[in-house]
Amino acid sequence: MTIVYFVIAALALAGAVVLLWLDRNRSEKVHHQRAVWGETHSFKFRDSDSKLRTVFKRAAMDAPEHVEVRDVAYGVYDGAEAVVFDLEETATVVAVRRPAASSVTVDLRYEDVLAPAEDDVDLLGAMGARVMFASNLDAARRICDRRMVTLATETPAYLEILWNEGNWVLGSMPVTTDDERLDVALDTVRRFADLLRVLPPAVDPQDSPDPRDPHGPIREELADEKTESLRDKERRRRAEAAAAERSAPPRRESLLDQTPRPPARPGPSSDEPSRVEPFRRPAPQPGPVEVDPTRPAPQPRTSRIAPPPDLPPRTDPRAR
Repeated sequence: MTIVYFVIAALALAGAVVLLWLDRNRSEKVHHQRAVWGETHSFKFRDSDSKLRTVFKRAAMDAPEHVEVRDVAYGVYDGAEAVVFDLEETATVVAVRRPAASSVTVDLRYEDVLAPAEDDVDLLGAMGARVMFASNLDAARRICDRRMVTLATETPAYLEILWNEGNWVLGSMPVTTDDERLDVALDTVRRFADLLRVLPPAVDPQDSPDPRDPHGPIREELADEKTESLRDKERRRRAEAAAAERSAPPRRESLLDQTPRPPARPGPSSDEPSRVEPFRRPAPQPGPVEVDPTRPAPQPRTSRIAPPPDLPPRTDPRAR
Protein backbone atom coordinates (compact mmCIF):
# COMPACT_ATOMS: atom_id res chain seq x y z
CA MET A 1 0.00 0.00 0.00
CA THR A 2 2.90 2.31 0.77
CA ILE A 3 4.26 1.76 -2.71
CA VAL A 4 0.97 2.95 -4.22
CA TYR A 5 1.23 6.22 -2.27
CA PHE A 6 4.75 6.81 -3.49
CA VAL A 7 3.67 6.23 -7.07
CA ILE A 8 0.78 8.67 -6.74
CA ALA A 9 3.10 11.30 -5.22
CA ALA A 10 5.62 10.83 -8.02
CA LEU A 11 2.94 11.20 -10.66
CA ALA A 12 1.65 14.38 -9.00
CA LEU A 13 5.16 15.83 -8.85
CA ALA A 14 5.74 15.02 -12.49
CA GLY A 15 2.44 16.65 -13.46
CA ALA A 16 3.33 19.82 -11.51
CA VAL A 17 6.67 20.04 -13.28
CA VAL A 18 4.99 19.68 -16.66
CA LEU A 19 2.44 22.40 -15.82
CA LEU A 20 5.19 24.80 -14.70
CA TRP A 21 7.10 24.16 -17.90
CA LEU A 22 4.03 24.78 -20.06
CA ASP A 23 3.16 27.96 -18.17
CA ARG A 24 6.71 29.26 -18.57
CA ASN A 25 6.71 28.55 -22.29
CA ARG A 26 3.31 30.23 -22.61
CA SER A 27 4.53 33.33 -20.73
CA GLU A 28 7.65 33.58 -22.88
CA LYS A 29 5.50 33.22 -25.97
CA VAL A 30 3.11 35.96 -24.80
CA HIS A 31 6.01 38.25 -23.97
CA HIS A 32 7.48 37.67 -27.35
CA GLN A 33 4.19 38.34 -29.15
CA ARG A 34 3.55 41.60 -27.22
CA ALA A 35 7.08 42.81 -27.94
CA VAL A 36 6.72 41.99 -31.64
CA TRP A 37 3.36 43.78 -31.81
CA GLY A 38 4.85 46.80 -30.07
CA GLU A 39 7.66 47.00 -32.61
CA THR A 40 5.10 47.45 -35.39
CA HIS A 41 3.98 50.67 -33.64
CA SER A 42 7.50 51.71 -32.56
CA PHE A 43 6.60 50.88 -28.97
CA LYS A 44 9.06 49.85 -26.28
CA PHE A 45 8.55 46.72 -24.21
CA ARG A 46 8.83 46.08 -20.47
CA ASP A 47 8.11 42.90 -18.54
CA SER A 48 6.32 44.63 -15.67
CA ASP A 49 5.51 48.05 -14.23
CA SER A 50 4.31 48.48 -10.65
CA LYS A 51 3.58 52.23 -11.00
CA LEU A 52 0.57 51.70 -13.26
CA ARG A 53 -1.37 50.17 -10.36
CA THR A 54 -1.09 53.50 -8.51
CA VAL A 55 -2.15 55.59 -11.53
CA PHE A 56 -5.26 53.62 -12.64
CA LYS A 57 -7.82 52.42 -10.06
CA ARG A 58 -11.26 52.54 -11.67
CA ALA A 59 -13.36 50.06 -13.70
CA ALA A 60 -11.25 47.06 -14.78
CA MET A 61 -8.27 48.34 -12.75
CA ASP A 62 -10.20 47.71 -9.53
CA ALA A 63 -8.42 44.40 -8.99
CA PRO A 64 -6.77 42.87 -5.91
CA GLU A 65 -3.34 44.17 -4.98
CA HIS A 66 -1.61 40.86 -5.74
CA VAL A 67 -2.57 41.13 -9.43
CA GLU A 68 0.52 42.41 -11.21
CA VAL A 69 0.92 44.45 -14.36
CA ARG A 70 2.74 42.45 -17.02
CA ASP A 71 3.78 42.72 -20.68
CA VAL A 72 3.85 46.50 -20.96
CA ALA A 73 4.21 48.08 -24.40
CA TYR A 74 4.39 51.89 -24.44
CA GLY A 75 5.05 54.62 -26.96
CA VAL A 76 3.31 57.30 -29.03
CA TYR A 77 0.24 56.54 -31.13
CA ASP A 78 -1.32 59.16 -33.40
CA GLY A 79 0.39 62.00 -31.54
CA ALA A 80 -0.64 60.81 -28.05
CA GLU A 81 1.13 58.77 -25.42
CA ALA A 82 -0.21 55.20 -25.26
CA VAL A 83 0.29 52.15 -23.04
CA VAL A 84 -0.85 48.54 -23.51
CA PHE A 85 -0.47 46.06 -20.65
CA ASP A 86 -2.01 43.00 -19.03
CA LEU A 87 -3.49 42.64 -15.58
CA GLU A 88 -2.15 39.19 -14.89
CA GLU A 89 -4.86 36.65 -15.84
CA THR A 90 -7.54 39.35 -15.52
CA ALA A 91 -7.69 41.75 -18.48
CA THR A 92 -5.74 43.48 -21.21
CA VAL A 93 -5.87 47.26 -20.85
CA VAL A 94 -5.20 49.95 -23.47
CA ALA A 95 -4.62 53.52 -22.26
CA VAL A 96 -4.21 56.78 -24.23
CA ARG A 97 -3.22 60.07 -22.62
CA ARG A 98 -5.42 63.16 -23.04
CA PRO A 99 -4.11 66.74 -23.38
CA ALA A 100 -5.92 67.81 -20.18
CA ALA A 101 -7.59 66.09 -17.26
CA SER A 102 -11.29 66.40 -16.46
CA SER A 103 -13.18 66.22 -13.20
CA VAL A 104 -16.04 64.39 -14.97
CA THR A 105 -15.79 60.60 -15.27
CA VAL A 106 -17.54 58.81 -18.13
CA ASP A 107 -17.92 55.02 -18.18
CA LEU A 108 -19.22 53.34 -21.36
CA ARG A 109 -19.53 49.56 -21.03
CA TYR A 110 -21.19 46.64 -22.76
CA GLU A 111 -24.68 45.85 -21.51
CA ASP A 112 -23.71 42.36 -20.28
CA VAL A 113 -20.95 43.72 -18.02
CA LEU A 114 -21.71 44.50 -14.40
CA ALA A 115 -22.36 48.11 -13.41
CA PRO A 116 -19.45 50.15 -12.03
CA ALA A 117 -18.52 49.56 -8.40
CA GLU A 118 -17.77 53.28 -7.82
CA ASP A 119 -20.40 55.32 -6.00
CA ASP A 120 -19.64 58.63 -7.72
CA VAL A 121 -21.20 57.68 -11.09
CA ASP A 122 -24.87 57.48 -12.09
CA LEU A 123 -26.68 55.88 -15.00
CA LEU A 124 -27.11 58.23 -17.96
CA GLY A 125 -28.73 55.96 -20.54
CA ALA A 126 -28.25 53.35 -23.23
CA MET A 127 -26.38 53.75 -26.50
CA GLY A 128 -27.07 50.80 -28.74
CA ALA A 129 -25.73 47.71 -27.01
CA ARG A 130 -23.83 49.78 -24.43
CA VAL A 131 -24.72 51.72 -21.29
CA MET A 132 -23.18 55.00 -20.19
CA PHE A 133 -22.49 56.10 -16.63
CA ALA A 134 -21.13 59.50 -15.58
CA SER A 135 -20.24 61.47 -12.47
CA ASN A 136 -21.86 64.61 -13.94
CA LEU A 137 -24.87 63.84 -16.08
CA ASP A 138 -25.31 67.38 -17.44
CA ALA A 139 -21.69 67.55 -18.62
CA ALA A 140 -21.82 64.00 -20.02
CA ARG A 141 -24.83 64.84 -22.20
CA ARG A 142 -22.60 67.17 -24.25
CA ILE A 143 -20.71 64.18 -25.67
CA CYS A 144 -23.84 62.16 -26.48
CA ASP A 145 -24.01 63.10 -30.14
CA ARG A 146 -24.04 61.14 -33.38
CA ARG A 147 -20.32 60.43 -33.22
CA MET A 148 -20.59 58.88 -29.77
CA VAL A 149 -23.53 56.72 -30.88
CA THR A 150 -21.50 55.56 -33.89
CA LEU A 151 -18.54 54.71 -31.69
CA ALA A 152 -20.70 52.76 -29.25
CA THR A 153 -22.32 50.84 -32.09
CA GLU A 154 -19.14 50.02 -34.03
CA THR A 155 -17.02 49.01 -31.04
CA PRO A 156 -16.75 45.20 -30.91
CA ALA A 157 -18.21 43.37 -27.94
CA TYR A 158 -14.83 42.04 -26.72
CA LEU A 159 -13.81 45.63 -25.84
CA GLU A 160 -16.00 45.56 -22.75
CA ILE A 161 -15.36 48.88 -20.94
CA LEU A 162 -14.28 52.36 -22.03
CA TRP A 163 -13.66 55.00 -19.35
CA ASN A 164 -11.57 58.06 -18.50
CA GLU A 165 -9.45 58.52 -15.41
CA GLY A 166 -7.35 61.60 -14.73
CA ASN A 167 -5.35 62.45 -17.85
CA TRP A 168 -6.03 59.07 -19.47
CA VAL A 169 -8.73 57.25 -21.40
CA LEU A 170 -8.74 53.47 -21.07
CA GLY A 171 -10.35 50.39 -22.55
CA SER A 172 -10.32 46.83 -21.23
CA MET A 173 -10.95 43.40 -22.71
CA PRO A 174 -10.16 39.80 -21.77
CA VAL A 175 -6.48 38.87 -21.82
CA THR A 176 -5.41 38.58 -25.45
CA THR A 177 -2.33 38.54 -27.63
CA ASP A 178 -4.19 38.90 -30.91
CA ASP A 179 -2.64 41.69 -32.96
CA GLU A 180 -5.88 42.64 -34.69
CA ARG A 181 -7.77 43.01 -31.42
CA LEU A 182 -5.00 45.16 -29.96
CA ASP A 183 -5.03 47.40 -33.02
CA VAL A 184 -8.81 47.83 -32.91
CA ALA A 185 -8.76 48.54 -29.18
CA LEU A 186 -5.98 51.12 -29.54
CA ASP A 187 -7.82 52.94 -32.33
CA THR A 188 -11.15 52.85 -30.45
CA VAL A 189 -9.68 54.27 -27.25
CA ARG A 190 -8.01 57.02 -29.28
CA ARG A 191 -11.35 57.98 -30.86
CA PHE A 192 -13.05 57.90 -27.47
CA ALA A 193 -10.42 60.28 -26.10
CA ASP A 194 -11.14 62.74 -28.94
CA LEU A 195 -14.86 62.73 -28.13
CA LEU A 196 -14.17 63.59 -24.48
CA ARG A 197 -12.52 66.91 -25.31
CA VAL A 198 -15.73 68.82 -24.60
CA LEU A 199 -15.72 67.75 -20.96
CA PRO A 200 -14.92 70.58 -18.52
CA PRO A 201 -11.29 70.56 -17.37
CA ALA A 202 -10.33 69.73 -13.83
CA VAL A 203 -10.32 72.71 -11.44
CA ASP A 204 -7.77 72.96 -8.65
CA PRO A 205 -9.23 73.21 -5.12
CA GLN A 206 -9.51 76.80 -3.95
CA ASP A 207 -9.13 78.31 -0.50
CA SER A 208 -11.90 80.12 1.33
CA PRO A 209 -12.40 83.80 0.45
CA ASP A 210 -10.77 86.59 2.43
CA PRO A 211 -13.11 87.59 5.30
CA ARG A 212 -12.23 91.24 4.69
CA ASP A 213 -13.41 90.96 1.08
CA PRO A 214 -15.75 87.93 0.74
CA HIS A 215 -16.90 88.97 -2.73
CA GLY A 216 -13.39 89.37 -4.12
CA PRO A 217 -11.42 86.77 -6.08
CA ILE A 218 -10.61 83.62 -4.16
CA ARG A 219 -7.37 82.73 -5.90
CA GLU A 220 -4.45 84.59 -4.42
CA GLU A 221 -2.86 85.49 -7.74
CA LEU A 222 -6.10 87.14 -8.92
CA ALA A 223 -6.75 89.19 -5.76
CA ASP A 224 -5.41 92.68 -5.07
CA GLU A 225 -3.13 93.09 -2.11
CA LYS A 226 -4.64 94.73 0.95
CA THR A 227 -3.24 97.94 2.45
CA GLU A 228 -2.04 96.13 5.56
CA SER A 229 -0.20 93.61 3.43
CA LEU A 230 1.51 96.35 1.44
CA ARG A 231 2.61 98.09 4.63
CA ASP A 232 3.94 94.90 6.12
CA LYS A 233 5.90 94.18 2.95
CA GLU A 234 7.39 97.67 2.94
CA ARG A 235 8.45 97.39 6.58
CA ARG A 236 9.90 93.97 5.98
CA ARG A 237 11.81 95.22 2.95
CA ARG A 238 13.31 98.09 4.94
CA ALA A 239 14.29 95.80 7.80
CA GLU A 240 15.92 93.33 5.42
CA ALA A 241 17.82 96.12 3.66
CA ALA A 242 19.11 97.49 6.98
CA ALA A 243 20.16 94.02 8.12
CA ALA A 244 21.95 93.42 4.82
CA GLU A 245 23.88 96.69 5.17
CA ARG A 246 24.96 95.81 8.71
CA SER A 247 26.03 92.30 7.80
CA ALA A 248 27.77 93.24 4.53
CA PRO A 249 31.63 93.28 4.80
CA PRO A 250 33.43 96.60 4.26
CA ARG A 251 33.96 97.27 0.60
CA ARG A 252 37.53 97.56 -0.59
CA GLU A 253 38.08 100.29 -3.09
CA SER A 254 39.96 99.38 -6.19
CA LEU A 255 42.27 101.57 -8.20
CA LEU A 256 39.36 102.57 -10.39
CA ASP A 257 37.46 103.83 -7.36
CA GLN A 258 40.33 106.08 -6.16
CA THR A 259 39.58 108.88 -8.59
CA PRO A 260 39.17 112.26 -6.88
CA ARG A 261 35.63 113.22 -6.25
CA PRO A 262 34.36 116.80 -5.90
CA PRO A 263 33.64 117.80 -2.31
CA ALA A 264 30.03 117.60 -1.36
CA ARG A 265 28.30 120.84 -0.63
CA PRO A 266 27.36 121.17 3.00
CA GLY A 267 23.65 120.95 3.29
CA PRO A 268 21.41 122.01 6.10
CA SER A 269 21.14 119.59 8.95
CA SER A 270 17.86 117.93 9.78
CA ASP A 271 17.59 119.95 13.02
CA GLU A 272 17.94 123.39 11.41
CA PRO A 273 15.21 124.85 9.25
CA SER A 274 16.10 125.29 5.64
CA ARG A 275 16.97 128.86 4.65
CA VAL A 276 15.85 130.23 1.35
CA GLU A 277 18.18 132.78 -0.23
CA PRO A 278 16.38 135.94 -1.46
CA PHE A 279 16.30 136.50 -5.15
CA ARG A 280 18.71 139.22 -6.26
CA ARG A 281 18.41 140.81 -9.63
CA PRO A 282 21.83 141.10 -11.33
CA ALA A 283 23.22 144.63 -11.72
CA PRO A 284 23.05 146.03 -15.24
CA GLN A 285 26.30 145.94 -17.10
CA PRO A 286 27.61 149.30 -18.50
CA GLY A 287 27.37 149.52 -22.24
CA PRO A 288 28.67 151.97 -24.86
CA VAL A 289 27.36 155.55 -24.48
CA GLU A 290 26.04 157.24 -27.59
CA VAL A 291 26.83 161.02 -27.85
CA ASP A 292 24.41 163.32 -29.62
CA PRO A 293 26.47 166.02 -31.52
CA THR A 294 23.56 168.49 -31.51
CA ARG A 295 23.18 168.37 -27.75
CA PRO A 296 25.38 170.88 -25.85
CA ALA A 297 27.98 169.45 -23.58
CA PRO A 298 27.08 169.51 -19.91
CA GLN A 299 28.74 172.32 -17.90
CA PRO A 300 30.60 171.51 -14.75
CA ARG A 301 28.66 172.25 -11.64
CA THR A 302 30.09 174.94 -9.25
CA SER A 303 29.64 175.07 -5.56
CA ARG A 304 26.89 177.47 -4.48
CA ILE A 305 28.00 177.57 -0.82
CA ALA A 306 28.67 181.25 0.17
CA PRO A 307 31.91 182.08 1.91
CA PRO A 308 31.67 182.81 5.60
CA PRO A 309 31.24 186.50 6.51
CA ASP A 310 34.11 188.56 7.94
CA LEU A 311 34.03 188.53 11.71
CA PRO A 312 35.55 191.26 13.91
CA PRO A 313 38.80 190.43 15.57
CA ARG A 314 38.51 188.66 18.90
CA THR A 315 39.89 190.67 21.90
CA ASP A 316 41.34 189.22 25.04
CA PRO A 317 39.16 190.09 28.06
CA ARG A 318 42.17 190.19 30.41
CA ALA A 319 43.50 193.25 28.59
CA ARG A 320 40.67 195.30 29.97
